[in-house]
Amino acid sequence: MTDDEPQRPAPAVPPVPEAPPLATAASPRRRPAKRTLIVAAAVAALLVGGGAAGWALAGNGDGDAMGHVEVSGGKITETENSLLDDDEECDDTDELSYNDCGADAAYEYIYKVTNEGDQPANYAVVLNAFDDDGDFVGQTFFSATHLLPGKSKADTGEFNEYSEFPEDGDVTDIASVKVAHVERVSLAN
Repeated sequence: MTDDEPQRPAPAVPPVPEAPPLATAASPRRRPAKRTLIVAAAVAALLVGGGAAGWALAGNGDGDAMGHVEVSGGKITETENSLLDDDEECDDTDELSYNDCGADAAYEYIYKVTNEGDQPANYAVVLNAFDDDGDFVGQTFFSATHLLPGKSKADTGEFNEYSEFPEDGDVTDIASVKVAHVERVSLAN
């Protein structure tokens, strides 16, 4: 053996180019079949989601809630104050008490709400009143709460002095009533 150290070859350094190399973009692999499949799946998911949302917002497919409410009858009535006892006389001199001598006019009607959906629901109904010429006279509201599927609630309602009338409107001007709006809210239980 020799005492000489082994010689290592000198690393080869590439020559310096005269101009910098041009940048080239690596071309991505094209997978048109996979991209088309992803786009089709996304569109299908949006359509299904939109259809489910539309079904839920439409009241679970129960249709137009206006068809769930009927209003019939309707007449002007005058009632005496029923707060008086049998042997009590009316007295309008007491300024702190209710006017117990006057008769109150009201327009009474009969309403019926039928839950035609498949879940329990609450109903809020807006009812408009019209005069003989068909002009708007006033508005009132009624409701039916926790009505089970297929069940109905019928009752007598009325426009009275506490109903909403324009400044020149009065309960005695009412000739007919019509359902203006029905809000149906399905319940989870």
